Amino acid sequence: MDEVEIFLRLGFMGLALILMALTFASWHRAKEGKLLLAAAGFGIMAAEGILLALGTVSADIEAKNTIVMMVGLNFLALVFLYLSILKR
Repeated sequence: MDEVEIFLRLGFMGLALILMALTFASWHRAKEGKLLLAAAGFGIMAAEGILLALGTVSADIEAKNTIVMMVGLNFLALVFLYLSILKR
């Protein structure tokens, strides 16, 4: 794994954590339920980024980071983000 891939994985994780924190802070101020769904979506993206970042350090974790699990986490994050923008 080269340095660019490691940098991108860590950047992805950091951006997802920042977006999750900002969305959660917005929810705390506005108490809008849809913001919690968006924060959950960003949280799932951050969890995926953490798993990918840990995979760069440990071969055991990388073996568990299968394509199916990563696609599943991406799909779940997209579902939460979509639910957060639905109109009633």
